[in-house]
Amino acid sequence: MKILVADDHLLFRAGVIQALRKYPDCAVIAEAENGNEALRNVIDFQPDIAIFDVRMPDKSGLEVLTSIAATRCATKVVLLTIYRNPNYFYQAVTLGAKGYLLKEDAVAEIIKAVVAISRGRSYVSLSLSKLLKGKEKSSEEVRNTISDLSTLTKMEREVLTLVDKWKTNQEIADLLFISPRTAGNHRTNISSKLGLHGTHSLIKFALENKDLFS
Repeated sequence: MKILVADDHLLFRAGVIQALRKYPDCAVIAEAENGNEALRNVIDFQPDIAIFDVRMPDKSGLEVLTSIAATRCATKVVLLTIYRNPNYFYQAVTLGAKGYLLKEDAVAEIIKAVVAISRGRSYVSLSLSKLLKGKEKSSEEVRNTISDLSTLTKMEREVLTLVDKWKTNQEIADLLFISPRTAGNHRTNISSKLGLHGTHSLIKFALENKDLFS
């Protein structure tokens, strides 16, 4: 796997690269210290996986991710952050990130993340995953959620399952042989039926309730 690592902190970047080099199937082909350099390297080297800090000079990791998505580049992105704020995570997933790691976990979990993503899965830090699950639902809340889910069509349930796997509208469209616009319409309809509002509410619902529909 060809990998790019971008972070403006030299010592941290070196630590991530050292951890990756312990895995024989990884080859770090480029590194960058700011967002503009990271984007140029993605375009020039076409890595399989790019690992970006959320906060970098010139362009943030989220801005680079947005630019990559616009080019239809096949590079999969892992974002690193010191912030435990779930809103950053939901934004990253919405923009197409396939991995999301807290920096405190990065060296220990980076190989797990890279392997999971290379096999078509997504990965989130274990410590952040616990935070994202939210509070345990009551029996009544579970029954209400199941009732709402029963109103979804077969296609809508398939779309929701793919949302839970961090798929973008374009990826959902490719997998279900529909247009990206139709995929977006399905997401809108699902949100309406489930009473969800806000930019990241659907991915949040999918992650918190996956046991009820997948």
